[in-house]
Amino acid sequence: MIKKNKHITLKINNLTIGYTSQKGQSIVASGLNMRVEKGTFVCLLGKNGIGKSTLLRTLSNIQPSLDGDVVLSDRNLYDFSANELAQKISLVLTERLPESNLTVFELIALGRQPYTNWIGKLSEIDIEKINLSMKQTHIEHLSNSKFYELSDGQLQRVLISRALAQNTDIIILDEPTVHLDIQHKMETFQLLKNLAEELDKTIIVSTHEIHQAIQSADLLWLMTEENLTVGEPQQLIENGNIEKLFSSKNIIFNKQQQQFVINKN
Repeated sequence: MIKKNKHITLKINNLTIGYTSQKGQSIVASGLNMRVEKGTFVCLLGKNGIGKSTLLRTLSNIQPSLDGDVVLSDRNLYDFSANELAQKISLVLTERLPESNLTVFELIALGRQPYTNWIGKLSEIDIEKINLSMKQTHIEHLSNSKFYELSDGQLQRVLISRALAQNTDIIILDEPTVHLDIQHKMETFQLLKNLAEELDKTIIVSTHEIHQAIQSADLLWLMTEENLTVGEPQQLIENGNIEKLFSSKNIIFNKQQQQFVINKN
């Protein structure tokens, strides 16, 4: 990744994430520190249950932190109102959408809710943003289709388009390729990479697609039981940090293939 003097959109300072219950605090990870510039495509990697979704929920204020700060463009996350935050961060989650007869255009239009008035009427600017987001994700031809008629790959592009229509500096996606075949996985990663670069968006993706992440990401966040390591893909491969993602003697990282493989020795 070429180093650029760019605006820092996200700062994480000594962050502790986890849950609070009647029994007390359950810490998932602590001492997290990161900075992310505009136009950066970040992939968050880690095994199941390590806390990737917890981290993403905390960064988007769906779930409160236990300690530390999350700063968006020099302003603390918790100082934003719900509507203000919706103009800074957009989310693409893995949950299935509720049943409805919404068209693709209408579904994407929901991304404009932070900007519409209380009756939700779309202005000319809103419609321009919606049409532009469909063009940027190459789905203009699906505008009048019912969203339930779409393939998983098409629906994922629609959800990314909705996030673009929301016009935020940061887009967070939790396992966006989990239901996709290999072709659509690759196409989705390439699309997100291009959008981050061309639109100067900070895009953060949690994923298990390690090879795709290495090929596409500007930065990797490697989440293990011990810590969260941040670096460029090749740097983390060369210094051996990526090998620490899985603590199993049966799986090793093959640097030539740039992926984990079965240890046959």
